[in-house]
Amino acid sequence: MDISFKRDRNTLVVLIEGEIDHHTSKDARDRIDSKFIMEPVKNIIIDLSKVSFMDSSGIGLITGRLKKASSIGGTLAIKKPSKEVLRILKMSKIDSMIELDA
Repeated sequence: MDISFKRDRNTLVVLIEGEIDHHTSKDARDRIDSKFIMEPVKNIIIDLSKVSFMDSSGIGLITGRLKKASSIGGTLAIKKPSKEVLRILKMSKIDSMIELDA
């Protein structure tokens, strides 16, 4: 898994590539949280367009980042999930909690 970041005004844009599973989610969480704290931003967009696989660990990753952003009055959005990832997001009902740009 590879993660890259960019800042767009008040938003941290996170691009994740590869698989999000129990082996990779802790590292992703730590890296995103660190960058979120270091950058003076309020919102997070997680781009999942290059994620080939995601299990329930990915749901935990997303909901945890949602709580972080919400705790300071920010938002979290998911951008361009693949069909497989979108199915997992809908099964978990996370699509009712966050903005989903499919």
